[in-house]
Amino acid sequence: MSEFAEKVVCDLISDFVRLMNERDFPEVMDMMSDDIVIVRPSGNPLTKEGWGNMLTSEDVETKGAKLLDIHVVKGSEVGDMCYACYTTHSRFNYKGIENDDIAVFVVIFRKGMDNKWKMHYMQRSTGRKPSEPLPKFN
Repeated sequence: MSEFAEKVVCDLISDFVRLMNERDFPEVMDMMSDDIVIVRPSGNPLTKEGWGNMLTSEDVETKGAKLLDIHVVKGSEVGDMCYACYTTHSRFNYKGIENDDIAVFVVIFRKGMDNKWKMHYMQRSTGRKPSEPLPKFN
């Protein structure tokens, strides 16, 4: 993977977290492939439509998101796929329960025929409290 492609993917991650913070869910959804699989901390998967419905439901109130670190971006030799691992700090209310979470995400990106990178798989860890030690990556 070229340094340019790595920077593009890092910028996408930054944009994704910024747009989540701004609650711009239509733009967030545009960054995902139509067939994305999103795995929640419970292990239960969501489709793109299900995730969008969850974010805009009365069950979820987002209150802020911040990118803490991008740990790794590694691409295929062909240059059309890569994975990334990053950590965020998010505040939200889910079904009446306040959450103030540090979470790790793993995302697989694929470059389409239009040369645009899209998220095709995303998995979120269980959150930890901001007062707990941050995850450490080599």
